[in-house]
Amino acid sequence: MVAANPILTDAWYPLRYHRKQARFIRCKRRFIGLDCGRSSGKTELCRRRMVETLAERVPGCRRPMYFYSAPTWAQAKRIAWQPFIDLIPKSWLLPGSDGINRSDMVLRTKFGSELHIIGMDKPERIEGSQYCGGITDESSDMKPGAFHKSILPALSIHRGFCWRIGVPKRQGPSAGEFREFCELNRSGDDEDSISFTWPSDQIVDAKTLAQAKRIMDIRDYNEQFRAQWQKSGGGIFYAFDEEQNCKRCNYDPNRVIVVGMDFNVDPMAWVLGHLYRDKDGEERWEWFDEIFRKDTNTPEVLKILFNKYKNHKGGFMFCGDASAKARHTSATDSDYMLIWDHPGFKKLGRKVEFPESAPAIEDRFAVCNAMFENAAGQRRCFVDKVNCPNLFTDLRTRFFKPGTRVVGDSGEQGHMTDAFGYPVFQFTPVDARLSTEAGGQIYIGAAA
Repeated sequence: MVAANPILTDAWYPLRYHRKQARFIRCKRRFIGLDCGRSSGKTELCRRRMVETLAERVPGCRRPMYFYSAPTWAQAKRIAWQPFIDLIPKSWLLPGSDGINRSDMVLRTKFGSELHIIGMDKPERIEGSQYCGGITDESSDMKPGAFHKSILPALSIHRGFCWRIGVPKRQGPSAGEFREFCELNRSGDDEDSISFTWPSDQIVDAKTLAQAKRIMDIRDYNEQFRAQWQKSGGGIFYAFDEEQNCKRCNYDPNRVIVVGMDFNVDPMAWVLGHLYRDKDGEERWEWFDEIFRKDTNTPEVLKILFNKYKNHKGGFMFCGDASAKARHTSATDSDYMLIWDHPGFKKLGRKVEFPESAPAIEDRFAVCNAMFENAAGQRRCFVDKVNCPNLFTDLRTRFFKPGTRVVGDSGEQGHMTDAFGYPVFQFTPVDARLSTEAGGQIYIGAAA
């Protein structure tokens, strides 16, 4: 352990670096890769190193320019703008708007140095100027080729440095480039380049890690917290195991039937299950039946469902995709009104749940995989493959297109697992979802 950086402002709360972090702090190589765990301190350390750099002289350069970049302008502003203002001593900055240019997100110091906060959704923002160094954050989510085509040329004249940092993601526009960069430099044989990695478990508290293991599947956990590069397999529901997640799932006439619905006309796919919660609030899904019909409509499928379960005593919960107010949906407001107004289901008791807008499809897949098997090895989602043959087949055969994160559905594929995924995602507590959006955060909290 080594002592923290000197306290320059109130934002420089004391840090104690572990060995790998200390090696990064002392490292003077030009290109450094940091493929580290989420919330493990990589961004904070880079910000502090950058602030100290602003006060250093650069031989032959009267106005050294530096940058911090993120995949989008909004991310760059959120992650870096105010934190940098808080870290830089006010006495270092030029007075007024000369020191803090909010519209262009530029900070100028009395030493002649400048720090530019840049969103790389438009790589041309960094082009046309020469920088003495910079940071690329959330590197897996940068536009493909942006580092080589836009950033490297901007560092050429002054032989500027660059710290490429991020979580080792399976997916992301530049995930492959970032992985290749970090792994190529891991040995440290190149005198210009090196990479460091460390997991989150030396930084994040044990309670948070234990909760993350419960809500995340093993590959997401290994990636986000253990900082381990995972194979990017093509199977969407890779955590589903026929032996472990298939069993006889019994229908209980006294328990609420959760109905997951995909409203596509040909085919229309609905899946039926029970949601169990134990005394500790742990959830378990058991899917016991399905309705899969071609060339049909919502009233016809409602009729089939009601005739089969017209003596059910536990009530119904209908869950589906967002209504027609959202883009790329097969559901309409009228579909939900048909369910709500159905006299038979009114008598039996029904609730209708659907989101205002569709969740990111990767978020929905991640939640489903975590229910099939989380990072703690728990399996909390089971399918009766005899009574749900289309759901079973869809879980086994749904893939991404080779080399992409684009869903490769064809024919009737995808509708039943969409129907299944809507309620699984909808009933997962909001505080316990992993956001896979670029630059997204992991939110972990008590079940709602």
